Amino acid sequence: MSSISCRRAHKMLLWGVAAASCWFPGNSLVCAQSGTEVIRAHEEAPPEEGPTVFGRVVQAGAKVLGKGNKPPSEKDILDAEPKGSSSAADKKKALALLPLDQLTAEQRERIALITKNVSYYRRLPKVSFPVEPEVYRYFLAHPDVAVSVWRAMEISKVEMYQTGRFEYEADAGDGSVGQIEILYSNADRHLAICEGSFTSPLLKQPIEARSLLLLQTSFITEPDGSVSVSHRGDLFISFPSQTLDVAARVFSPLTVTLTDRTFTEVSMFVRMMSLAMSRRPDWVEQLTEKMNGIPALRKQQLLDLTSEVHVQAIQRAADQAGLELGEFSPAQPSGTAPVRPVEGGRAEVAPPKRLPARGPAVP
Repeated sequence: MSSISCRRAHKMLLWGVAAASCWFPGNSLVCAQSGTEVIRAHEEAPPEEGPTVFGRVVQAGAKVLGKGNKPPSEKDILDAEPKGSSSAADKKKALALLPLDQLTAEQRERIALITKNVSYYRRLPKVSFPVEPEVYRYFLAHPDVAVSVWRAMEISKVEMYQTGRFEYEADAGDGSVGQIEILYSNADRHLAICEGSFTSPLLKQPIEARSLLLLQTSFITEPDGSVSVSHRGDLFISFPSQTLDVAARVFSPLTVTLTDRTFTEVSMFVRMMSLAMSRRPDWVEQLTEKMNGIPALRKQQLLDLTSEVHVQAIQRAADQAGLELGEFSPAQPSGTAPVRPVEGGRAEVAPPKRLPARGPAVP
């Protein structure tokens, strides 16, 4: 296999994390034989040199936190485990958590094609961070919006389009394409499946891969009233081609490191967007004007959500500080509910504009 096709094979390994997440929507893992036995873990390779999505998001974070401030570090914003796991024990636990009893026979059959022929498995690092729950849930429900934001921020060229109620298509622009479907989602578990391929004139036939991502989430209310989320993912990948499977094993050390980092970077993105909505709604509004590839409804939902989150942040800050009206004035983007005076000198927040249903934009 040529060095170019090997690099593409590695990119296919990363499809799962990038596509399903953030979520959201690329994939990562450690080699596993068909069945349950995991191949002896390789030492993980050091991160690649050069800018990453995380680095670019941190740069954007400097705008969120105010001009002239030192850009935040990962430790300032996230509480993350240093790395994930590829043990057979974790794989067994993850398989037991799959909500198979909530799926159709056709969906279970598709999942079995992956779980009975796993080429790579990875339990991603557990990451915790403060977030407005509605912001987290919005991007989890609409990964195409997150991808559009990435393009508007010029940190990614990936395109993703909603094609059905729970279906999406993604295109990395280099021959890598994938179809993603959200199979299941409730308060603490979310399951997505991705079927991708890479086509190149240098290859006799496309490289195909299937991946399954199980995301577990939990929200915790802190003593000060703020909310934090903890989440982790379990990633399964299967390659129909046995030759590609062998090649992928060679690249597994680098793949593992990049997969863990990708999940952390996606978490950083959600945290930074939550901060931006709370503190810099004007920046989010400007960003929304640059977004493309999503329905107008999604843009309006993002603006309405930003207004809601910003006003709530203003009210919480005023309540905690015991400020009188006029001492803490919000920066209001278009559509933000105003803060108006009432008798007694306290601030009353006008009810925010009713949000459109945050369901899919297509039937």
